[in-house]
Amino acid sequence: MLTKEYLKDHYIDAYFIDEERKNIEILTTSEDSKKVIPTIIPFDENNDMFQSLKTVVTVDDLHERTYVKKKEEKKLFDEMVLRIAKKDGMILDEQKLDTKFFPTLVKAIFEEVENEDHLFALKLALFEVEQIRNSDNAELKADIRKGKTKVEVLLNALKLISE
Repeated sequence: MLTKEYLKDHYIDAYFIDEERKNIEILTTSEDSKKVIPTIIPFDENNDMFQSLKTVVTVDDLHERTYVKKKEEKKLFDEMVLRIAKKDGMILDEQKLDTKFFPTLVKAIFEEVENEDHLFALKLALFEVEQIRNSDNAELKADIRKGKTKVEVLLNALKLISE
């Protein structure tokens, strides 16, 4: 049982664990401080353990810790999903292009010729290239913008860069 005296020396953290905010998880250390002990109690003013908890943390602090904990959990979850997606090749890791990317690129350029979204995205990406964006060759820049196929757009971009 959690008492005021025990919490004074062993309290780590406390937060609500459900959306309704009816239950609280309290983390404390063991007597020897080598283990973390989770305890779940109801959010009930008449509960003795809740009264003990209020000696080390306010109800406002519980709400704040819950908000911060949820935010931290979401951030960790998002990072994990991103890491898995990059590892599985579902999204491109711009810092580390690996050889699996190039067959996809070639297929997108030469096999998926009719994909207007790809053509538009390619044009946007090309104008992100400093050498193209800052070029004085208005004719080739216009040819890139007006290009009807990915190959035509790339040929004009390569001409412009090789000047």
